[in-house]
Amino acid sequence: MKRPGPKLTPLELTDDERAELQRWTRQRKLSQDVVLRARIVLACDRVDSGGLPVSQSQVARDLRVSVVTVRKWRRRFTEMRLAGLADAPRPGRPRALPDDRVAELVAEVAGSGRELLPTRVVAARAGVSQSTVFRALHAPVPRSGGTEVR
Repeated sequence: MKRPGPKLTPLELTDDERAELQRWTRQRKLSQDVVLRARIVLACDRVDSGGLPVSQSQVARDLRVSVVTVRKWRRRFTEMRLAGLADAPRPGRPRALPDDRVAELVAEVAGSGRELLPTRVVAARAGVSQSTVFRALHAPVPRSGGTEVR
């Protein structure tokens, strides 16, 4: 029996991809957005009783997300495989200070056992604004390896 809607091509996950996606769904420290994307891809890889891939609307109902969300992540996975499930770069101005410079500012403010220096003093020494030093101190710690999801 033919199913209405677009003809879905099977994802054809490799054993390594399937194992990696299943590992992502079990990790507690991984972003829940990435975990949901992994669950979507794993659900899209299933086949129904007729041997056809499970419909996107069925996956959406099972995972309680919209069909648009399922379509998006299925398409991104088919185009870029596991790398497609990572967050895309956000629009906006790039950071003015590289990670190593931020680490230097934080170390200078912390002062390796000495008294703490005010952000205003550190900013003057570094040639940046006080708000830049403040943001560097309160920013999440950058991870090595860029935007890779692991």
